[in-house]
Amino acid sequence: MDDVRPRALIYESVLEALKRDLLGGTLRAGDRLPTVSAMADRMGVARASVREAYRVLQNMGILEVTQGRGTFVASLPGDDSSVLRRFQLADGQTLAHLFEARLVLEPAIAGFAAQRASRAEAEAIVDTAREQGRLQREGRDFLEPDIRFHELLLTAAHNPVVGRMVSAVNELLVDSRRRTMRIPGAADKATSYHLLIAFAVRDRDPGQARAVMEQHVRDVARDAGAVPGGSAP
Repeated sequence: MDDVRPRALIYESVLEALKRDLLGGTLRAGDRLPTVSAMADRMGVARASVREAYRVLQNMGILEVTQGRGTFVASLPGDDSSVLRRFQLADGQTLAHLFEARLVLEPAIAGFAAQRASRAEAEAIVDTAREQGRLQREGRDFLEPDIRFHELLLTAAHNPVVGRMVSAVNELLVDSRRRTMRIPGAADKATSYHLLIAFAVRDRDPGQARAVMEQHVRDVARDAGAVPGGSAP
């Protein structure tokens, strides 16, 4: 039977299980992790959720991927406290700062996409937004179309410099979405906003695309209690 829990919670459950194994010593430096498919079968979740958890831990330097061999626990210096410290540093990212970055980048990307997307690119963005909405309503895993929606917008913006900027901070941007999707109602709002943005891109309305994307980011920031623009402590 399909797991109907929200995708964000499924993803978090995978990440938390791996954290427990790492901190509890079940997983140690040099240990090989199961393949994505095997771990997904073991935990009864979608492969996308496992893949995302592995990716986050790899970017934290806790896991490493060896081509042709698999995914391993990195050789971490020190004891369990060093691993815990890495988790604390990652979890301590200031959401308000992340939302400030999203407000700089994402409305502009949406506006560029509305100006420059080809017909095929615009239709792909609409189709992906609709797919995300359908999966979300069915209680199914919608991680892949959510990520693909933002990737398609970036591609349709046709600005390689902006693309490199996003690539440099992509882990933080994805992390802000991961951490806020647990907010009640956030998934419903995200799919609705994405569809409105997709229609604006299809209709070649850059002002509308920028405005809706900005409202989307501000709305989720407010729900998360991390409104951007506050003064530094």
